[in-house]
Amino acid sequence: MNKFLISNYQKKLTFLFFFIFFISGIFSVKDYGVSSDEYSSRIKGFVTLNYLGEIISEDYTKKIKKNKNIPNIKNYEQKIYGVVFEAPASFLEIILKIKDKKNQFLLRHYLNFIVFFLGIIFFYKILKLRFRNWFVPLIGSVILVLSPRIFANSFYNNKDLVFLSFFIIASYYAIKFINNQNFKNSIYFAIFAALAIDVRILGILIPLLVFFINNIKNFFDKCFKEKLLLNLSNLFLVFLFITIFWPYLWENPINNFIFAFKGMANFEIETFNLFFNNIINARNVPWYFIPVWIIITTPILYIILFTIGICLLFYSLYQNKILNLDKNNYIDIFFISTLFAPLIAVVLFNSTLYNGWRQMYFIYPSIIFISSLALNYIYNLKSILTKKILIIVLIIYSFNVLAWIIKNHPHQYVYFNEIIDKKNLNNKFDLDYWGLSYKENFEYILKNDQKDKIKIFNLSHNKLFYTLFSIDEDSRQKFTVVDNIKDADYVFNNFYMKKLNYNSEILKNFKIVNEIIVDNFSINTLYKKVNF
Repeated sequence: MNKFLISNYQKKLTFLFFFIFFISGIFSVKDYGVSSDEYSSRIKGFVTLNYLGEIISEDYTKKIKKNKNIPNIKNYEQKIYGVVFEAPASFLEIILKIKDKKNQFLLRHYLNFIVFFLGIIFFYKILKLRFRNWFVPLIGSVILVLSPRIFANSFYNNKDLVFLSFFIIASYYAIKFINNQNFKNSIYFAIFAALAIDVRILGILIPLLVFFINNIKNFFDKCFKEKLLLNLSNLFLVFLFITIFWPYLWENPINNFIFAFKGMANFEIETFNLFFNNIINARNVPWYFIPVWIIITTPILYIILFTIGICLLFYSLYQNKILNLDKNNYIDIFFISTLFAPLIAVVLFNSTLYNGWRQMYFIYPSIIFISSLALNYIYNLKSILTKKILIIVLIIYSFNVLAWIIKNHPHQYVYFNEIIDKKNLNNKFDLDYWGLSYKENFEYILKNDQKDKIKIFNLSHNKLFYTLFSIDEDSRQKFTVVDNIKDADYVFNNFYMKKLNYNSEILKNFKIVNEIIVDNFSINTLYKKVNF
Protein backbone atom coordinates (compact mmCIF):
# COMPACT_ATOMS: atom_id res chain seq x y z
CA MET A 1 0.00 0.00 0.00
CA ASN A 2 2.81 2.37 0.93
CA LYS A 3 4.66 1.58 -2.33
CA PHE A 4 1.47 2.28 -4.28
CA LEU A 5 1.06 5.70 -2.62
CA ILE A 6 4.71 6.58 -3.29
CA SER A 7 4.37 5.49 -6.93
CA ASN A 8 1.17 7.51 -7.34
CA TYR A 9 2.90 10.56 -5.86
CA GLN A 10 5.82 10.16 -8.26
CA LYS A 11 3.50 9.94 -11.28
CA LYS A 12 1.65 13.07 -10.17
CA LEU A 13 4.94 14.93 -9.70
CA THR A 14 6.10 13.93 -13.19
CA PHE A 15 2.77 14.91 -14.74
CA LEU A 16 2.90 18.25 -12.90
CA PHE A 17 6.34 19.03 -14.32
CA PHE A 18 5.30 18.33 -17.91
CA PHE A 19 2.01 20.19 -17.46
CA ILE A 20 3.68 23.31 -16.03
CA PHE A 21 6.39 23.16 -18.68
CA PHE A 22 3.86 22.90 -21.52
CA ILE A 23 1.51 25.62 -20.25
CA SER A 24 4.32 28.07 -19.41
CA GLY A 25 5.86 27.41 -22.82
CA ILE A 26 2.63 27.99 -24.73
CA PHE A 27 2.05 31.28 -22.93
CA SER A 28 5.67 32.36 -23.49
CA VAL A 29 5.77 31.84 -27.26
CA LYS A 30 4.45 35.32 -28.10
CA ASP A 31 7.26 37.01 -26.12
CA TYR A 32 10.06 36.02 -28.49
CA GLY A 33 11.08 38.03 -31.50
CA VAL A 34 11.60 36.80 -35.04
CA SER A 35 15.18 35.86 -35.82
CA SER A 36 16.92 37.10 -38.95
CA ASP A 37 17.13 33.52 -40.35
CA GLU A 38 13.45 32.58 -40.07
CA TYR A 39 12.36 34.34 -43.24
CA SER A 40 14.59 32.17 -45.46
CA SER A 41 13.59 29.05 -43.50
CA ARG A 42 9.93 29.76 -44.23
CA ILE A 43 10.71 30.11 -47.94
CA LYS A 44 12.24 26.60 -47.92
CA GLY A 45 8.88 25.17 -46.97
CA PHE A 46 7.07 26.95 -49.80
CA VAL A 47 9.73 25.93 -52.34
CA THR A 48 8.96 22.30 -51.49
CA LEU A 49 5.18 22.87 -51.59
CA ASN A 50 5.60 24.52 -54.98
CA TYR A 51 7.59 21.50 -56.18
CA LEU A 52 4.91 19.12 -54.89
CA GLY A 53 2.28 21.25 -56.55
CA GLU A 54 4.01 20.81 -59.91
CA ILE A 55 3.69 17.06 -59.45
CA ILE A 56 0.19 16.93 -57.97
CA SER A 57 -1.80 19.92 -59.24
CA GLU A 58 -1.02 22.66 -61.74
CA ASP A 59 -3.80 24.90 -60.32
CA TYR A 60 -2.28 24.59 -56.86
CA THR A 61 1.13 25.55 -58.25
CA LYS A 62 -0.28 28.68 -59.89
CA LYS A 63 -1.92 29.68 -56.61
CA ILE A 64 1.36 29.31 -54.70
CA LYS A 65 3.29 31.29 -57.32
CA LYS A 66 0.64 34.01 -57.43
CA ASN A 67 0.68 34.66 -53.71
CA LYS A 68 4.34 33.94 -52.97
CA ASN A 69 7.51 34.90 -54.73
CA ILE A 70 8.82 31.36 -54.56
CA PRO A 71 11.83 30.18 -56.60
CA ASN A 72 11.90 26.87 -58.46
CA ILE A 73 13.57 24.10 -56.46
CA LYS A 74 16.10 23.40 -59.25
CA ASN A 75 17.44 26.96 -59.03
CA TYR A 76 17.14 27.25 -55.27
CA GLU A 77 20.48 27.49 -53.45
CA GLN A 78 19.15 26.10 -50.16
CA LYS A 79 17.54 22.97 -51.62
CA ILE A 80 20.20 20.89 -49.81
CA TYR A 81 18.43 21.56 -46.51
CA GLY A 82 15.80 19.11 -45.29
CA VAL A 83 12.24 20.45 -45.00
CA VAL A 84 10.50 17.92 -42.77
CA PHE A 85 9.59 20.75 -40.37
CA GLU A 86 9.25 23.73 -42.70
CA ALA A 87 7.09 22.12 -45.41
CA PRO A 88 4.32 21.03 -42.98
CA ALA A 89 4.52 24.43 -41.25
CA SER A 90 4.07 26.21 -44.59
CA PHE A 91 1.20 23.89 -45.50
CA LEU A 92 -0.49 24.58 -42.17
CA GLU A 93 -0.08 28.31 -42.80
CA ILE A 94 -2.02 27.90 -46.06
CA ILE A 95 -4.73 25.75 -44.47
CA LEU A 96 -5.25 28.27 -41.63
CA LYS A 97 -5.13 31.18 -44.15
CA ILE A 98 -2.67 33.18 -42.06
CA LYS A 99 -1.83 36.40 -43.90
CA ASP A 100 -0.03 38.62 -41.39
CA LYS A 101 3.72 37.96 -41.26
CA LYS A 102 3.83 38.22 -37.47
CA ASN A 103 1.26 35.44 -37.14
CA GLN A 104 2.98 33.34 -39.79
CA PHE A 105 6.14 33.26 -37.73
CA LEU A 106 4.18 32.97 -34.49
CA LEU A 107 2.67 29.76 -35.86
CA ARG A 108 6.16 28.41 -36.47
CA HIS A 109 7.20 29.38 -32.95
CA TYR A 110 4.29 27.38 -31.52
CA LEU A 111 5.22 24.39 -33.66
CA ASN A 112 8.88 24.80 -32.69
CA PHE A 113 8.03 24.62 -29.00
CA ILE A 114 5.65 21.68 -29.43
CA VAL A 115 8.37 19.70 -31.22
CA PHE A 116 10.77 20.51 -28.37
CA PHE A 117 8.15 19.48 -25.81
CA LEU A 118 7.83 16.11 -27.56
CA GLY A 119 11.62 15.85 -27.52
CA ILE A 120 11.65 16.30 -23.73
CA ILE A 121 9.00 13.57 -23.36
CA PHE A 122 11.19 11.18 -25.32
CA PHE A 123 14.26 12.22 -23.33
CA TYR A 124 12.33 11.27 -20.20
CA LYS A 125 11.50 7.92 -21.84
CA ILE A 126 15.20 7.38 -22.65
CA LEU A 127 16.16 7.93 -19.03
CA LYS A 128 13.34 5.57 -17.97
CA LEU A 129 14.86 2.87 -20.18
CA ARG A 130 18.30 3.44 -18.69
CA PHE A 131 17.49 4.04 -15.01
CA ARG A 132 14.90 1.98 -13.16
CA ASN A 133 13.72 4.74 -10.84
CA TRP A 134 11.57 7.87 -10.98
CA PHE A 135 14.14 10.38 -9.73
CA VAL A 136 16.71 10.39 -12.53
CA PRO A 137 14.29 10.59 -15.51
CA LEU A 138 12.39 13.47 -13.90
CA ILE A 139 15.39 15.48 -12.68
CA GLY A 140 17.33 14.81 -15.88
CA SER A 141 14.40 16.17 -17.91
CA VAL A 142 14.10 19.19 -15.59
CA ILE A 143 17.80 19.96 -16.04
CA LEU A 144 17.49 19.78 -19.83
CA VAL A 145 14.56 22.21 -19.75
CA LEU A 146 16.27 24.50 -17.22
CA SER A 147 19.20 25.14 -19.56
CA PRO A 148 18.66 28.82 -20.40
CA ARG A 149 20.02 28.88 -23.95
CA ILE A 150 18.26 25.66 -24.92
CA PHE A 151 15.01 26.87 -23.34
CA ALA A 152 15.03 30.16 -25.30
CA ASN A 153 16.01 28.55 -28.60
CA SER A 154 13.13 26.07 -28.30
CA PHE A 155 10.70 28.83 -29.30
CA TYR A 156 12.27 30.14 -32.50
CA ASN A 157 15.29 28.09 -33.59
CA ASN A 158 13.72 25.98 -36.32
CA LYS A 159 17.10 24.59 -37.32
CA ASP A 160 19.12 23.50 -34.34
CA LEU A 161 16.43 22.95 -31.70
CA VAL A 162 14.10 21.11 -34.07
CA PHE A 163 17.06 18.93 -35.00
CA LEU A 164 17.92 18.43 -31.32
CA SER A 165 14.32 17.29 -30.68
CA PHE A 166 14.20 14.87 -33.60
CA PHE A 167 17.67 13.64 -32.63
CA ILE A 168 16.32 12.75 -29.16
CA ILE A 169 13.32 10.91 -30.61
CA ALA A 170 15.51 9.00 -33.07
CA SER A 171 17.90 8.16 -30.22
CA TYR A 172 15.03 6.63 -28.22
CA TYR A 173 14.14 4.29 -31.08
CA ALA A 174 17.85 3.63 -31.68
CA ILE A 175 18.14 2.33 -28.11
CA LYS A 176 15.00 0.21 -28.56
CA PHE A 177 16.54 -1.31 -31.69
CA ILE A 178 19.95 -1.88 -30.06
CA ASN A 179 18.31 -3.60 -27.07
CA ASN A 180 15.99 -5.73 -29.16
CA GLN A 181 16.99 -6.27 -32.78
CA ASN A 182 13.80 -7.22 -34.60
CA PHE A 183 12.02 -6.00 -37.72
CA LYS A 184 9.40 -3.98 -35.81
CA ASN A 185 12.03 -1.93 -33.94
CA SER A 186 13.99 -1.61 -37.18
CA ILE A 187 10.99 0.00 -38.91
CA TYR A 188 10.31 2.46 -36.10
CA PHE A 189 13.97 3.40 -35.88
CA ALA A 190 14.30 3.85 -39.64
CA ILE A 191 11.31 6.24 -39.72
CA PHE A 192 12.51 8.51 -36.93
CA ALA A 193 16.17 8.39 -37.96
CA ALA A 194 15.05 9.50 -41.43
CA LEU A 195 13.00 12.36 -39.95
CA ALA A 196 16.07 13.57 -38.01
CA ILE A 197 18.22 13.39 -41.15
CA ASP A 198 15.58 15.29 -43.10
CA VAL A 199 15.93 18.14 -40.61
CA ARG A 200 19.72 18.19 -40.83
CA ILE A 201 21.74 15.74 -42.85
CA LEU A 202 24.16 15.40 -39.93
CA GLY A 203 21.56 13.04 -38.45
CA ILE A 204 23.11 10.32 -40.64
CA LEU A 205 25.37 9.78 -37.63
CA ILE A 206 22.58 7.90 -35.81
CA PRO A 207 21.94 4.98 -38.24
CA LEU A 208 25.67 4.60 -38.89
CA LEU A 209 26.39 4.50 -35.17
CA VAL A 210 23.57 2.01 -34.51
CA PHE A 211 24.85 -0.21 -37.33
CA PHE A 212 28.34 -0.16 -35.82
CA ILE A 213 27.17 -0.82 -32.22
CA ASN A 214 24.81 -3.62 -33.24
CA ASN A 215 27.50 -5.42 -35.20
CA ILE A 216 29.98 -5.14 -32.34
CA LYS A 217 27.29 -6.46 -30.03
CA ASN A 218 26.41 -9.32 -32.41
CA PHE A 219 29.97 -10.31 -33.37
CA PHE A 220 30.11 -13.40 -31.15
CA ASP A 221 26.42 -14.21 -31.56
CA LYS A 222 25.46 -17.48 -33.29
CA CYS A 223 22.92 -15.56 -35.36
CA PHE A 224 25.46 -12.96 -36.50
CA LYS A 225 24.73 -13.39 -40.23
CA GLU A 226 20.96 -13.09 -39.78
CA LYS A 227 21.35 -9.99 -37.58
CA LEU A 228 23.88 -8.49 -40.02
CA LEU A 229 21.28 -8.86 -42.78
CA LEU A 230 18.68 -7.16 -40.54
CA ASN A 231 21.04 -4.25 -39.85
CA LEU A 232 21.93 -3.88 -43.53
CA SER A 233 18.24 -3.85 -44.42
CA ASN A 234 17.76 -1.22 -41.72
CA LEU A 235 20.20 1.10 -43.51
CA PHE A 236 18.19 0.58 -46.70
CA LEU A 237 14.96 1.37 -44.84
CA VAL A 238 16.49 4.54 -43.39
CA PHE A 239 17.44 5.74 -46.87
CA LEU A 240 14.01 4.79 -48.20
CA PHE A 241 12.24 6.90 -45.59
CA ILE A 242 14.75 9.74 -46.05
CA THR A 243 13.71 9.82 -49.70
CA ILE A 244 9.98 9.63 -48.93
CA PHE A 245 10.13 12.55 -46.46
CA TRP A 246 12.39 14.72 -48.65
CA PRO A 247 10.75 15.57 -52.01
CA TYR A 248 13.96 17.06 -53.42
CA LEU A 249 15.38 13.51 -53.55
CA TRP A 250 12.49 11.98 -55.48
CA GLU A 251 13.82 12.53 -58.99
CA ASN A 252 17.28 11.17 -58.28
CA PRO A 253 17.55 9.88 -54.68
CA ILE A 254 21.20 8.79 -54.56
CA ASN A 255 22.79 11.60 -56.56
CA ASN A 256 20.70 14.33 -54.93
CA PHE A 257 21.45 12.97 -51.47
CA ILE A 258 25.18 12.89 -52.22
CA PHE A 259 24.95 16.43 -53.61
CA ALA A 260 23.19 17.63 -50.43
CA PHE A 261 25.67 15.82 -48.19
CA LYS A 262 28.68 17.31 -50.00
CA GLY A 263 27.06 20.73 -49.89
CA MET A 264 26.64 20.58 -46.12
CA ALA A 265 30.05 18.98 -45.55
CA ASN A 266 31.76 21.75 -47.53
CA PHE A 267 29.47 24.50 -46.31
CA GLU A 268 31.16 27.88 -46.38
CA ILE A 269 29.95 31.26 -45.24
CA GLU A 270 31.78 34.54 -44.98
CA THR A 271 31.06 35.40 -41.36
CA PHE A 272 32.98 35.86 -38.15
CA ASN A 273 32.91 35.02 -34.45
CA LEU A 274 33.69 37.23 -31.48
CA PHE A 275 35.58 34.91 -29.17
CA PHE A 276 37.48 36.18 -26.13
CA ASN A 277 37.89 39.66 -27.65
CA ASN A 278 39.19 38.21 -30.92
CA ILE A 279 37.51 38.34 -34.33
CA ILE A 280 37.75 34.79 -35.74
CA ASN A 281 36.75 33.65 -39.22
CA ALA A 282 33.97 31.04 -39.06
CA ARG A 283 36.00 28.80 -41.35
CA ASN A 284 39.01 28.82 -39.09
CA VAL A 285 37.93 28.42 -35.47
CA PRO A 286 40.31 26.88 -32.87
CA TRP A 287 39.78 23.25 -31.85
CA TYR A 288 38.57 24.27 -28.40
CA PHE A 289 35.87 26.63 -29.76
CA ILE A 290 32.89 24.35 -29.07
CA PRO A 291 34.11 22.92 -25.71
CA VAL A 292 34.70 26.44 -24.38
CA TRP A 293 31.29 27.65 -25.52
CA ILE A 294 29.64 24.65 -23.83
CA ILE A 295 31.53 25.22 -20.57
CA ILE A 296 30.73 28.95 -20.32
CA THR A 297 27.05 28.77 -21.35
CA THR A 298 25.91 25.70 -19.40
CA PRO A 299 24.93 26.07 -15.71
CA ILE A 300 28.05 25.20 -13.75
CA LEU A 301 26.43 22.50 -11.60
CA TYR A 302 25.41 20.64 -14.78
CA ILE A 303 29.07 20.71 -15.87
CA ILE A 304 30.08 19.25 -12.50
CA LEU A 305 27.46 16.50 -12.81
CA PHE A 306 28.70 15.76 -16.34
CA THR A 307 32.30 15.46 -15.11
CA ILE A 308 31.26 12.99 -12.41
CA GLY A 309 29.04 11.14 -14.88
CA ILE A 310 31.79 10.68 -17.48
CA CYS A 311 34.11 9.25 -14.81
CA LEU A 312 31.40 6.82 -13.68
CA LEU A 313 30.72 5.81 -17.27
CA PHE A 314 34.33 4.98 -18.10
CA TYR A 315 34.71 3.14 -14.79
CA SER A 316 31.64 1.03 -15.56
CA LEU A 317 32.94 0.17 -19.05
CA TYR A 318 36.33 -0.73 -17.57
CA GLN A 319 34.72 -2.99 -14.98
CA ASN A 320 32.56 -4.87 -17.47
CA LYS A 321 35.24 -5.12 -20.16
CA ILE A 322 34.28 -5.22 -23.81
CA LEU A 323 33.03 -8.83 -23.79
CA ASN A 324 30.69 -8.50 -20.83
CA LEU A 325 28.76 -5.36 -21.67
CA ASP A 326 25.09 -5.27 -20.68
CA LYS A 327 22.16 -3.30 -22.14
CA ASN A 328 22.92 -0.26 -20.01
CA ASN A 329 26.53 -0.22 -21.18
CA TYR A 330 25.42 -0.16 -24.82
CA ILE A 331 23.06 2.74 -24.10
CA ASP A 332 25.95 4.59 -22.47
CA ILE A 333 28.20 3.83 -25.44
CA PHE A 334 25.56 5.21 -27.80
CA PHE A 335 25.33 8.53 -25.95
CA ILE A 336 29.03 8.97 -25.39
CA SER A 337 29.47 8.35 -29.13
CA THR A 338 26.80 10.90 -30.09
CA LEU A 339 28.66 13.39 -27.91
CA PHE A 340 32.29 12.87 -28.88
CA ALA A 341 31.99 11.73 -32.51
CA PRO A 342 30.59 15.10 -33.70
CA LEU A 343 33.10 17.03 -31.56
CA ILE A 344 36.00 15.08 -33.05
CA ALA A 345 34.55 15.41 -36.56
CA VAL A 346 34.30 19.23 -36.47
CA VAL A 347 37.95 19.40 -35.36
CA LEU A 348 39.26 16.90 -37.94
CA PHE A 349 37.31 18.45 -40.83
CA ASN A 350 37.87 22.03 -39.67
CA SER A 351 34.12 22.66 -39.92
CA THR A 352 32.65 26.10 -40.39
CA LEU A 353 31.18 27.20 -37.04
CA TYR A 354 29.49 30.45 -36.08
CA ASN A 355 26.84 31.97 -33.77
CA GLY A 356 28.30 30.38 -30.67
CA TRP A 357 27.76 26.62 -30.59
CA ARG A 358 24.17 26.49 -31.85
CA GLN A 359 25.06 24.12 -34.71
CA MET A 360 26.15 21.61 -32.06
CA TYR A 361 23.14 21.95 -29.74
CA PHE A 362 22.06 18.45 -30.72
CA ILE A 363 24.87 16.97 -28.57
CA TYR A 364 23.52 18.67 -25.45
CA PRO A 365 21.03 15.88 -24.57
CA SER A 366 24.02 13.50 -24.55
CA ILE A 367 25.73 15.82 -22.06
CA ILE A 368 22.66 15.76 -19.82
CA PHE A 369 22.33 11.98 -20.24
CA ILE A 370 25.89 11.52 -18.98
CA SER A 371 25.14 13.99 -16.16
CA SER A 372 22.21 11.72 -15.27
CA LEU A 373 24.70 8.98 -14.40
CA ALA A 374 25.85 11.24 -11.58
CA LEU A 375 22.20 11.85 -10.58
CA ASN A 376 21.68 8.08 -10.40
CA TYR A 377 24.79 7.73 -8.25
CA ILE A 378 23.42 10.36 -5.85
CA TYR A 379 20.02 8.65 -5.77
CA ASN A 380 21.61 5.30 -4.84
CA LEU A 381 23.90 6.62 -2.11
CA LYS A 382 23.71 4.53 1.08
CA SER A 383 24.27 7.55 3.29
CA ILE A 384 20.80 9.12 3.64
CA LEU A 385 22.23 12.35 5.07
CA THR A 386 24.70 12.85 2.21
CA LYS A 387 22.00 12.01 -0.30
CA LYS A 388 19.58 14.56 1.16
CA ILE A 389 22.23 17.29 1.29
CA LEU A 390 23.22 16.75 -2.37
CA ILE A 391 19.60 16.68 -3.53
CA ILE A 392 18.84 19.90 -1.60
CA VAL A 393 21.89 21.56 -3.24
CA LEU A 394 20.65 20.40 -6.65
CA ILE A 395 17.11 21.70 -6.00
CA ILE A 396 18.34 25.08 -4.73
CA TYR A 397 20.65 25.51 -7.72
CA SER A 398 17.91 24.49 -10.17
CA PHE A 399 15.54 27.02 -8.63
CA ASN A 400 18.28 29.63 -8.97
CA VAL A 401 18.55 28.84 -12.71
CA LEU A 402 14.76 28.99 -12.99
CA ALA A 403 14.78 32.40 -11.26
CA TRP A 404 17.38 33.61 -13.78
CA ILE A 405 15.23 32.36 -16.68
CA ILE A 406 12.18 34.20 -15.34
CA LYS A 407 14.07 37.39 -14.51
CA ASN A 408 15.70 37.65 -17.94
CA HIS A 409 12.76 36.45 -20.00
CA PRO A 410 12.73 36.37 -23.04
CA HIS A 411 16.49 36.91 -23.46
CA GLN A 412 17.76 33.61 -22.05
CA TYR A 413 19.68 33.04 -25.29
CA VAL A 414 22.56 35.19 -23.97
CA TYR A 415 23.08 33.20 -20.77
CA PHE A 416 26.61 32.87 -19.40
CA ASN A 417 27.40 30.96 -16.22
CA GLU A 418 29.39 31.99 -13.15
CA ILE A 419 32.75 31.34 -14.82
CA ILE A 420 32.46 34.42 -17.03
CA ASP A 421 33.03 37.97 -15.87
CA LYS A 422 29.92 39.79 -17.12
CA LYS A 423 31.68 43.14 -17.58
CA ASN A 424 32.11 44.28 -21.20
CA LEU A 425 30.68 41.08 -22.65
CA ASN A 426 29.77 43.04 -25.78
CA ASN A 427 33.44 43.07 -26.66
CA LYS A 428 34.16 39.46 -25.71
CA PHE A 429 31.53 37.18 -27.26
CA ASP A 430 28.70 37.12 -29.78
CA LEU A 431 25.46 37.86 -27.96
CA ASP A 432 22.17 38.47 -29.79
CA TYR A 433 23.44 37.30 -33.19
CA TRP A 434 19.90 36.74 -34.56
CA GLY A 435 18.47 40.10 -33.53
CA LEU A 436 15.68 38.79 -31.31
CA SER A 437 16.00 41.72 -28.90
CA TYR A 438 14.88 44.21 -31.58
CA LYS A 439 11.26 43.30 -30.83
CA GLU A 440 11.43 44.94 -27.41
CA ASN A 441 12.90 48.17 -28.79
CA PHE A 442 10.31 48.28 -31.58
CA GLU A 443 7.63 48.05 -28.91
CA TYR A 444 9.34 50.82 -26.92
CA ILE A 445 9.23 53.17 -29.92
CA LEU A 446 5.58 52.38 -30.65
CA LYS A 447 4.67 53.09 -27.05
CA ASN A 448 6.58 56.37 -26.80
CA ASP A 449 6.47 57.85 -30.30
CA GLN A 450 3.13 58.71 -31.90
CA LYS A 451 4.49 59.72 -35.33
CA ASP A 452 2.94 57.99 -38.35
CA LYS A 453 6.31 57.51 -40.05
CA ILE A 454 9.49 56.56 -38.19
CA LYS A 455 12.88 56.17 -39.86
CA ILE A 456 15.21 53.57 -38.37
CA PHE A 457 18.83 52.56 -38.90
CA ASN A 458 20.81 49.58 -37.60
CA LEU A 459 24.47 49.76 -36.60
CA SER A 460 24.72 45.98 -36.50
CA HIS A 461 24.72 43.23 -39.10
CA ASN A 462 21.10 42.05 -38.66
CA LYS A 463 18.59 43.25 -41.26
CA LEU A 464 15.74 45.19 -39.66
CA PHE A 465 13.50 44.07 -42.52
CA TYR A 466 13.37 40.58 -41.00
CA THR A 467 13.22 41.51 -37.33
CA LEU A 468 10.27 43.84 -38.04
CA PHE A 469 8.14 40.73 -38.51
CA SER A 470 8.09 40.55 -34.71
CA ILE A 471 5.35 43.20 -34.65
CA ASP A 472 1.94 43.34 -36.32
CA GLU A 473 1.46 44.65 -39.85
CA ASP A 474 -0.15 48.00 -38.98
CA SER A 475 2.71 48.87 -36.63
CA ARG A 476 5.25 47.60 -39.16
CA GLN A 477 3.99 50.08 -41.74
CA LYS A 478 5.09 52.97 -39.55
CA PHE A 479 8.76 52.05 -39.86
CA THR A 480 11.05 52.83 -42.76
CA VAL A 481 14.56 51.36 -42.80
CA VAL A 482 17.08 53.94 -44.08
CA ASP A 483 20.60 53.42 -45.41
CA ASN A 484 22.13 56.54 -43.93
CA ILE A 485 22.38 57.11 -40.18
CA LYS A 486 21.92 60.86 -40.71
CA ASP A 487 18.37 60.27 -41.99
CA ALA A 488 17.31 58.12 -39.02
CA ASP A 489 14.99 59.02 -36.17
CA TYR A 490 16.20 55.99 -34.20
CA VAL A 491 19.35 53.92 -34.29
CA PHE A 492 19.60 50.30 -33.10
CA ASN A 493 22.68 48.39 -31.99
CA ASN A 494 22.82 44.80 -30.77
CA PHE A 495 26.63 44.76 -31.03
CA TYR A 496 26.71 41.95 -33.59
CA MET A 497 29.10 42.41 -36.52
CA LYS A 498 28.94 46.21 -36.67
CA LYS A 499 28.49 47.72 -40.13
CA LEU A 500 30.70 50.67 -39.36
CA ASN A 501 33.04 51.97 -36.72
CA TYR A 502 30.63 54.11 -34.88
CA ASN A 503 31.94 56.65 -32.38
CA SER A 504 30.80 59.64 -30.46
CA GLU A 505 31.06 61.77 -33.60
CA ILE A 506 28.68 59.54 -35.59
CA LEU A 507 26.20 59.36 -32.73
CA LYS A 508 26.59 62.97 -31.56
CA ASN A 509 23.02 63.82 -32.61
CA PHE A 510 21.56 60.80 -30.78
CA LYS A 511 20.93 59.89 -27.17
CA ILE A 512 20.28 56.52 -25.53
CA VAL A 513 16.57 56.15 -24.72
CA ASN A 514 16.34 52.44 -23.98
CA GLU A 515 18.67 49.53 -23.24
CA ILE A 516 17.90 45.85 -22.91
CA ILE A 517 19.97 44.61 -19.99
CA VAL A 518 20.84 41.02 -19.09
CA ASP A 519 23.14 40.35 -16.13
CA ASN A 520 24.21 44.01 -16.13
CA PHE A 521 25.35 44.00 -19.77
CA SER A 522 23.47 45.50 -22.70
CA ILE A 523 22.32 43.31 -25.58
CA ASN A 524 20.47 46.02 -27.53
CA THR A 525 20.78 49.79 -27.29
CA LEU A 526 18.26 52.20 -28.80
CA TYR A 527 19.31 55.76 -29.74
CA LYS A 528 16.94 58.60 -30.56
CA LYS A 529 17.82 61.66 -32.62
CA VAL A 530 18.05 64.79 -30.51
CA ASN A 531 16.30 67.87 -31.88
CA PHE A 532 18.41 70.99 -31.45
